[in-house]
Amino acid sequence: MQTDTEGDGPAVGDTAGWIVAMDVGGSGSRLTAEFRDGGRQREGITITLEGEPVKMLSEGSNAAQVVRGLCETFLYWVKNAEYHFQQPPHVLAAAVGTTGLTTVVPSAAEIHDIMGALLQTNRTAVAGDALTAHMGALRGRAGAVLSVGTGAVAFSFDQKGRWHRADGWGHLLGDLGAGVWVGTEALRAATAAHDGRTRGRSERLLEVATQKLGPVASWPAQLYMSNDRAAKLASFAPAVMSAAAEGDTTAHGILVEAGRHLAATLATALTPDIPQLASITGRLAHRPSPLTESLHENLRQERPGVRLVPCEGTPLDGARLLARRLAVDPASVVGYRPWLTVRVDGRHTAGESTDTGADMFSSMSTAQFSATELPNVLPDTPGIA
Repeated sequence: MQTDTEGDGPAVGDTAGWIVAMDVGGSGSRLTAEFRDGGRQREGITITLEGEPVKMLSEGSNAAQVVRGLCETFLYWVKNAEYHFQQPPHVLAAAVGTTGLTTVVPSAAEIHDIMGALLQTNRTAVAGDALTAHMGALRGRAGAVLSVGTGAVAFSFDQKGRWHRADGWGHLLGDLGAGVWVGTEALRAATAAHDGRTRGRSERLLEVATQKLGPVASWPAQLYMSNDRAAKLASFAPAVMSAAAEGDTTAHGILVEAGRHLAATLATALTPDIPQLASITGRLAHRPSPLTESLHENLRQERPGVRLVPCEGTPLDGARLLARRLAVDPASVVGYRPWLTVRVDGRHTAGESTDTGADMFSSMSTAQFSATELPNVLPDTPGIA
């Protein structure tokens, strides 16, 4: 847990209270909460808490339970903090970005219910982590953002409110080049070495995987029957980077191919109608490696005119931006199903756009999405840092 104090930052409205944001993913989850005193009588306080990764159950993702755990940890911290906060804490708004929202999360409504009940707030937002990643990375500017973690997905957005998504289909159907893909290829190289095959083998990756998982014969049962298989596979990605740095040609080839896949995903999201501005978020794509070299080189080849800019924030920052907006001006945060649902006073916000058909994934779709704010609006919005 981290605790920071913020001195003269802008207050959110005139009411003292908490703004809570969460990022829930396959490799772990985090909550950040900031206390703001509308009268500026107290310094701002921000805490960051760690939580469990999402797991796959028979009925789908357990994202709702991960959110519950984060909320309960936050409440425990506030109750035992030395600052003597009001009990129960007054939460102005809460927002979460979660992996698998449109595919494996059984019910966004359940997540709304949990946040509303535990945090006792009537302003909640549930978004896909690809959307919060876009909001954090480009701070509302039009363009495309590639999110690379356990999975991989690219989201793009233009000035007219049109969105496009590429990949993000999960490790059985997609997530090409992501941590789960790299880890899977690593174990394939390891089994090739175990079998004695000449192509695609890596003795080094076999050694690493055996140290972590035990005998090769036990791997299928460990992975096929696991409810956090994606996270386990992705955990091998750092070993692949280390092996490549040590000169393992198979590991190097895996990372180069991962970069090609990721460049193709980002290029796909950069349709002609999207400004050729892009950013990449996720630790796997930020660490210098053959993967990042391949990603940048292949992106230049596929989209020569693209301007790749540094990521300005994380998906958690994007969720925090969404929660702040919801606290300041809830009427302006318009839901965009299935990627974002918003509740204010127990109801979805008026004017909510819905796009649940196949067109969402195959072509550009038009929708209001004021939560991300265009750059000429966001910096001048009172109460938004």
